Amino acid sequence: MSQAAPRWQSAPSSLSVAPAPSPPPGSPRYFALLYTRPALRPVLGALLALADEISAGGARGLDHSVAHVRLDWWRAEAERYARGEPQHPWLRALLAQHRTARGLDLQPLVQAAALDLAIQTQSAEPGVALPGAKLQRAVFELAADALRADRDADPLPPQLQRMLGDLGEQVFELERFAAGDALNSAGPKAPAAALDALRRQVRAIDGTLQPQLTPLLVWIALAAAQARRRARRPDHNHASVLDGFADNMLAWTAARRAVRGRIRIE
Repeated sequence: MSQAAPRWQSAPSSLSVAPAPSPPPGSPRYFALLYTRPALRPVLGALLALADEISAGGARGLDHSVAHVRLDWWRAEAERYARGEPQHPWLRALLAQHRTARGLDLQPLVQAAALDLAIQTQSAEPGVALPGAKLQRAVFELAADALRADRDADPLPPQLQRMLGDLGEQVFELERFAAGDALNSAGPKAPAAALDALRRQVRAIDGTLQPQLTPLLVWIALAAAQARRRARRPDHNHASVLDGFADNMLAWTAARRAVRGRIRIE
């Protein structure tokens, strides 16, 4: 892939149709997709993969001018997608299999990625969002819309939409901590504030809305559990068979509670 722009921009004649890759097995995103209704799974899977791809310029540490060129391409691609004429193979596959997915608005992902790129120039001080957090906020908000739309439900109340965005940012912080990417002088106590906020905000989600938000609630529960595990074992975070079994059980329990409108974060 060219550093300046995705290769399919310069070779439209060789465009292919290919589904978006799946999240890494055992990750919170993997379990979120696992507990998504089959009809919507391709949409959510594409949304997750596209968020990673759109943010790749900043994540790979490219020169800012190059990263902005990539974002400009994705901004134009979001417009092409809205017209039903995308170039990216994942989006072409999504439209080919799910024509109703055309209603998915990709512009918030590009805007969030641009904001994350700007945040990279700031120091990692308390109160400054981690690069990538704004993009995950957009992912949570778009996913919530898609999950509701799939059931012909009314739009989420604006306050709940903002809360889900907040949860997305907090989950991102926990995922970074669990992966060892955001460890700092706070050590094992680093995720405490995010965990407290998760517990408080998840409790505030109306039980009647929880069944439709099950994939996101499973994602939140897994991210919290894996961050707590990292806090208990700061010097040893290698996955084990027992960890995988525990995560499977936790995801199943979280999904069951969400369907009943009784989700909680331990």
